[in-house]
Amino acid sequence: MTIHTKSIELPRLDAPAVAVFEYALSQGSLKRWPTDVPEALGMSPQDVERACRTLLSLRLLRPAPDSPEELIPVSPDAAAAEAVGPLEAQVAQAAAHAQSVRDDLRMLMPHYRAAQRERDHRQGVDVLPDLTAASAMLTQESARCREEVFSIQPGGGRAPHRLGDAIERDLAMLRRGVVMRTLYQHSARASLSTQGYVETLTEAGAEYRTAAELPDRAVVFDRSVAFLPRRADGGPGEGAVLVRDPDVVAYLCRVFDQHWSGATPFHGSSEAAYKEVGPSLRRALVGLLAEGAKDEVIARRMGMSLRTCRRHIADLLEELGAESRFQGGALAERAGLTTAEQPAAGDGRPPEGGRSAG
Repeated sequence: MTIHTKSIELPRLDAPAVAVFEYALSQGSLKRWPTDVPEALGMSPQDVERACRTLLSLRLLRPAPDSPEELIPVSPDAAAAEAVGPLEAQVAQAAAHAQSVRDDLRMLMPHYRAAQRERDHRQGVDVLPDLTAASAMLTQESARCREEVFSIQPGGGRAPHRLGDAIERDLAMLRRGVVMRTLYQHSARASLSTQGYVETLTEAGAEYRTAAELPDRAVVFDRSVAFLPRRADGGPGEGAVLVRDPDVVAYLCRVFDQHWSGATPFHGSSEAAYKEVGPSLRRALVGLLAEGAKDEVIARRMGMSLRTCRRHIADLLEELGAESRFQGGALAERAGLTTAEQPAAGDGRPPEGGRSAG
């Protein structure tokens, strides 16, 4: 239903109209087009005519019943009821129509919200098809980052050319006061290029820790945008998936925080860099052997090459004096190598009241 209303316009009561109305009150009435009023009020005939038209529109003057040429003054209350009543009725009708239209439009809100959620879901993930696209977007988000960036980098040491591309970008963020934290696997401690990179960035304010096992790669900027590897359909992880969905990003923050709290600080090149994570490395290795995992699986989960993994397994069995993996598992359990150590002071857990990534 469409409502069409004729606009009602009422003039404002100005000083000339008030003067003419007061004159009419004093005289009891006046002629429709008076000739004596201008002289009495010191007004021009044109001003008096305009004032009379205003008073007639506002119902403050009306023709006398028995003499249409004579105008008599009307009570302001009666004039208000007669002049403003239709306008108030029009306003009420328009308000009722506006409310009905508002109710009709609000009925569409569930449809709008559902479509918005679907659109946000689609827009919450962008696929970056190759390394070039992923690197370009990573550089762009790094430049936007203002508060915090954390990353999970499983596997062994990072390739020197990758570190060369990252170091200036990371130093620029640190100079802006961005908090930077990175998780590596213990195996990264054996990489000379990674050691040098970590040492340089640590001096600039970044923090690094290592753990025996980590989930897949992830980089999160300002707790609002995350980069994940492409793994759909068994993909090799080339390129990336850029995620802005707040629930997914919040989940990644919690995952990072849990791994960070149990990881061991890593400051770069040091002769003891590998020795200080020896117990953690052995426990993870023994646990995987006890699961019956094959060498290839153990190497992948520990972030090592197959050759290095087999050397660690041989060293462990020799250390335990075991002739087989089964015997090694039994001896390791007897030696307490399968029991996680309790965190000690300085083990890298966040201080009481410290800010968590979750």
